[in-house]
Amino acid sequence: MNRRYLAFLLLAVLSLGLTGCLSHWFIETESRLQVENATEDITLYGVDVLAEDSVNYEKWIDETILPGERSHVAEADWVGEFRVRIRYGREGEDTLKSIRALDIDGGSLFLRITAQDDTLVYTFK
Repeated sequence: MNRRYLAFLLLAVLSLGLTGCLSHWFIETESRLQVENATEDITLYGVDVLAEDSVNYEKWIDETILPGERSHVAEADWVGEFRVRIRYGREGEDTLKSIRALDIDGGSLFLRITAQDDTLVYTFK
């Protein structure tokens, strides 16, 4: 019976080792983002994560968010400090860009965007 127990234990340990990096069990590496447009007259056109060269980027949220609305939840593997670009504008005007460095910890993030004196204010809840 002792050999069967050891064989079962060894098999269990090996199967756990094959499930991937064990740090994923303890550290969440995916970030789920939802954006609320709490402005009165600004439309948000998307959220992008910029590369170090600021030329290349990856879209995180690619939808139009009207004033008072919320985006769908978008999931991506962003954990760490990143430069994030919000594309926005008022009806009939050119698209503007707001770039900020954000520290993203993973998990569920709710970003509320308001406007104050022609600048966007980011608040994580």
